[in-house]
Amino acid sequence: MLKMAQTHSPNEVGTSLVGCYSDNGFEAYVLDLAPLSSDSKGSRTSFYRGTTGMRKFFTKLRETFNRKRHYVGEWHSHPDAIPHPSQTDDMQQLAIAKDTNTKCPECILILIGHTLSGVNEIGVFVYSRKRGRIQLAPVHQREDTTDSH
Repeated sequence: MLKMAQTHSPNEVGTSLVGCYSDNGFEAYVLDLAPLSSDSKGSRTSFYRGTTGMRKFFTKLRETFNRKRHYVGEWHSHPDAIPHPSQTDDMQQLAIAKDTNTKCPECILILIGHTLSGVNEIGVFVYSRKRGRIQLAPVHQREDTTDSH
């Protein structure tokens, strides 16, 4: 996610999250990313995740992993901004959680923000069909991750 965000900066970019849930349903695991579809469009302040090829990708994914891996949410970047959902992000993620066809009643949203001081910030949110948006503690990561010891 960080590499893709940096590659597409200063424009926003993102894809769907691929994962699974624990047997008791209380934990979600993000294991991979869906490919960036060819009809996705990003600008400095907005991102539209396209749909071209996504149905085929997720159908093959379910078949390959015996329905053990599937859609668990979305991620996108907020270049030169904090990783906090916009009103549009909130509306879209809640719509996904409430849509019974997506079978994702607790949809994950990961936002990659980048500040002018060179610090990447990662915001993680869960959009629950029953409880709305739940913010998990953001993670701060230095741009230079080399060990100085």
